[in-house]
This record gives sequence, structure tokens and C-alpha cells, in this order.
Amino acid sequence: MPEHLPSKPSKPPQALALPLQRNALLSALDSALENSDASNFLTALAIIDVRDFSELNRSFGNECGNAILAEINQRLEQLPNETFLHHYLGNDEFGIVLPQLKSPGFAVICAEQILALFKGVFEWQNHTLKITINMGIAYNYAQHLESSKLLLDAELALKQAKTSNLPYSMLGKNEQQSSDQLKWELLNNLHVAMQEDELELYYQPKLCIKSDKGDGDNKSRQASRYAEALIRWPTVDHGLIAPDITIPLIEHLGSELDLINWLVNTALKHLSETDAHHDCGVSVNIPANSVTSKALYQLIEQALQMWDVEPNRLTLEITEDVLIKDKELAFDYLSKVRETGVRVSIDDFGTGYSSLAYFKHIPADELKIDRIFVKNMLHNEGDRNIVKLIIDLAHAFKLDVVAEGVEDNHTLDLLKSMGCDYAQGFLISHPIPYKDYLLWLKEKPEF
Repeated sequence: MPEHLPSKPSKPPQALALPLQRNALLSALDSALENSDASNFLTALAIIDVRDFSELNRSFGNECGNAILAEINQRLEQLPNETFLHHYLGNDEFGIVLPQLKSPGFAVICAEQILALFKGVFEWQNHTLKITINMGIAYNYAQHLESSKLLLDAELALKQAKTSNLPYSMLGKNEQQSSDQLKWELLNNLHVAMQEDELELYYQPKLCIKSDKGDGDNKSRQASRYAEALIRWPTVDHGLIAPDITIPLIEHLGSELDLINWLVNTALKHLSETDAHHDCGVSVNIPANSVTSKALYQLIEQALQMWDVEPNRLTLEITEDVLIKDKELAFDYLSKVRETGVRVSIDDFGTGYSSLAYFKHIPADELKIDRIFVKNMLHNEGDRNIVKLIIDLAHAFKLDVVAEGVEDNHTLDLLKSMGCDYAQGFLISHPIPYKDYLLWLKEKPEF
């Protein structure tokens, strides 16, 4: 039994170089530019470069460098495919196409999401390495619709970022200043939306697929049918904005606790209105910086009292990297939350470095297997083995398992055969408004 759960299928003894994808990048960029021209959206291109990569190779060897590039490629796969299309360009550079952007300000928000992937350390044999990047961004505008020109401008922006020692720099019609102004406009609008209660909750159902669906003696066992509550921000100028944009903006505002207060109270209010579906539950995502806040426990306790909902119908989803950063403090706070009867779920499980010792004491009721493993498990033996390993380990410690990214019946059947407890994905349902979710509950679809 290995000491650490791998974040991807086990690598061969010699880490291989990634295949070059420059032509694939230009092809994807041409397609995105064509679509953006027809739909009045913007397309941006981000080029990332690993700082001090040559020094890394000199110190640890080319095999280490190849392994780090492979790990970067894996982390980029965690980004939503419909928003980020990444390609390896050679040396220490990756290109990321950002299609269908509503404004240049969204390119900056995407850049911050990419930078967030590098907050966690990289591991090579017995070494812990902190990898940082520079990024150059360029976006299209009138008379700027050639992929080769956009690639050149992104490289120029990257050079500017490296020269100025900035995390990222942007070239476009009005360059960085205009983009930053747009980002602050979005921030201000979101602040007003939060104050005016203009945010909405959409629900993505999670289907119980385990063969033994009854466990009445376990009070912490979650409801047989429940959903993940996902924040949506309806805007006049930009349409319905999804969580991957809204959450980083709220974190930038420092309003995480206000968000949690709104999320938890709105979700519990909706639960209190579904008495006919007493076996229903809901999970909400908790921003990373709030997990170790003393106010989190008080907020949840007050909300439970206000809405008179059974605590085990509420689940808090915490990303795995939160526990890795400050395990002792996070474990302590989450254990206190669980004392209220509220359940804890570890989201994106398998994408970090989780030791078995950590696994044994984890203060959780559920693990969610990241979609990067689920989506390829039919064709990738390594991913299939990782999914089975996580399910077996979780059950050994009496934890439920949710598989994310289930999009076809063959994958669902395989998960059932592995003993997975719950499935979530487009096969079950896309995220839907609250009223549509009530109809979904009434229909009780079978798979």
C-alpha cells in the first residue's frame, strides 16, 4: 500500500517529455476566434512560463523537469474544459485558450484561477518544490483576429510580465488598465448584487446508486437524494455568471462569510420548503479561507436554529487542498462543525497528496472523486484503479463516496459495480433552478 494516494495514474520510472501541441493550439485558437467573431464574445490567449526552470533542471535533472511539466499539465486539466483549452508549447511554456469571454475583465479573472493552481507545492522524490509562473495574456478585438498575431502578443505580454516580475501582464486594445477597470466594475456590481439579494441558487442533483440504500442506524448518513447548491449571478450585461467567476470575485472582495451566510440560509430555507421530500439534502461549497474561521461554526448553528432543518440534511463541501495547507487547524474546526450534526464532504479528492495517516483521521463523512479521474475511467486503466482505490479506502473508514463528472450510462454502471454511493454529472442532470429541481424530485428519475 503506497504512503500517498497519487494524483494521477502512477508514472513510469523515467518521466517522459510532453508532446508538443503548438499546431493544436493554433487550430483551437482559430476556431475560438471564428466563434467569437460570430457571437460578439472575446477570445483570449494566455501563455504561462515556469520561473527558473533552467535552474530547476540543473539542480535536480531533466527527469525532475519533465515530471514537473507533467504535473503542471495535470493541474491545468482541473480547469473547466469549456472555459480553458490548454496545450504544451515546448520548453517550459503552456498556452491556454480562453474562449467566449464577455469582456477583457474576465480574462484577468481566468488568469487568477490559473495562478491558484500553483499555490500548492510540487513533490519530486523526497523534495518539496514551490513552483511559480509568469503569464502573458492577449485578447482579440476589431482587426485583431489572426491566431499567429494573438500568439505573438501573448508572448510579448509574457516578456513584459517576466521583465517587471509580475504574475501576469495583458496586451490588448487598451491593455492592462482597461482590463483592471472592468474587473473592478464587476467587483462593484457583485457587491451590490449581494446586498440586494440578487444572487440565485441552482441545484445539481446527486443520485444514490449504492445497492444498500438504507442505513437508518447511522444518523450521519446523508439523504438518499440530494443536490449540490451552486451560486449563479444574473447580470444584465453579461448574462448568468457561473461560480468559477463569481467565487473568486467574492474572495477578492473579502466577503466569504457573507457568501456562506447567504448560501447556507438560502439552501436551508429551500430545504424547509421540501417537507414532502424529507429524504432530501443539500451541499454547499465553502470558500477555502473560511474553513478555519471561528465565525463559520456560529453562522451554521444560527442558521440551523432559524430554519429548523435536521443538521444531517446539510453538507459542507471543502476542497482537499484546504486540509493539506493547515491540517491541524482545519481538522479542529471541521470536527467542531460536525458536532452540530452537519456533514462534511471533501471535494476534488485525489488531486492533492493525501497520506494514509491523514486519511485515517480526516473529519469528514464523504469524499467526492474529482471528475478528471471519472471522465476517462472507461478507457484509462490508471484512472479506473484510482477510482476503485478511493472507493475502497473511503468505505474502509465508513465514508460515503460521490463520483463527479458522470456523463454516460457505461461510466455509471462501472461506478455501481465498484460500490460507489452517489453519482453527479450531466447524465443525472445539469445544474437547474430551484423550481426545476423540485420537479426533478417529484419525478424521481431512475438510471
